[in-house]
Amino acid sequence: MTVAPELAPLVSVPERARPFVPQAPDRLASVTVLHPPRTVAATPPLRLTRRGVLAITAAVAALGGLLVWLAALSAPEHGAAPAAPQAVTVQVGDTLWSIATRVAPDRDPVAEVAALQRRNHLIGADLTPGQVLRIP
Repeated sequence: MTVAPELAPLVSVPERARPFVPQAPDRLASVTVLHPPRTVAATPPLRLTRRGVLAITAAVAALGGLLVWLAALSAPEHGAAPAAPQAVTVQVGDTLWSIATRVAPDRDPVAEVAALQRRNHLIGADLTPGQVLRIP
């Protein structure tokens, strides 16, 4: 029997002085599978032949001609001016100014109001609904 362990002094090693021994984790490693990117088939740029350019030009010109033709059909004729009414019946809410601008939209309303007053022998601007005014 040896006496050495019995004579060895009892030494306690502090926690910080002990060497680090890693403990086994639950999972050893995670595996990530990397895939190369998908190769997309490169499409060549669109090229128009001379015939294609002519076809597109003809289609745009035909569409433009169609639009001009439709606009000409919907435009009013220049020579036909609407006939001005000879008399106007006063409605509720009408004033001399509103009647003057309705009857002669291209003339000065002040002059037209004065002409309405002269033609219909009106002293003021009072109108009654149902009253018939002669248009100058």
